[in-house]
Amino acid sequence: MRVFAGGYTPDYQKLKDRGYSLLRMTNPITTVLNEDQGIGQIKGTTKKVGANYSPVPVCVFRRDNRRLLWETKSKADGSYAFRNIAVGLECFVVAFDPNEEYNAVISDKVVAK
Repeated sequence: MRVFAGGYTPDYQKLKDRGYSLLRMTNPITTVLNEDQGIGQIKGTTKKVGANYSPVPVCVFRRDNRRLLWETKSKADGSYAFRNIAVGLECFVVAFDPNEEYNAVISDKVVAK
């Protein structure tokens, strides 16, 4: 059995034509590999002068040692979410203006829930 997950959008018809069985999961699988990871998450929205703004590069860091945990880009509606973070872990989130008109925006002391 081969399992493919994440990082691409599959062509379901091509997979079916090649004899693959498709298993659609309703809940994502969370794998805990170290103390930074768990079932917590951090969500937010990127805005520019009060309006939703996207796509914006967003990063989340551990606050105590400033280690980068995850990177993403905000969706079309400006929303972003980081999953697989240890519940209760104190972090800071940095969003960067891709057009470089504004400085980076930082949300400090964000706790994964």
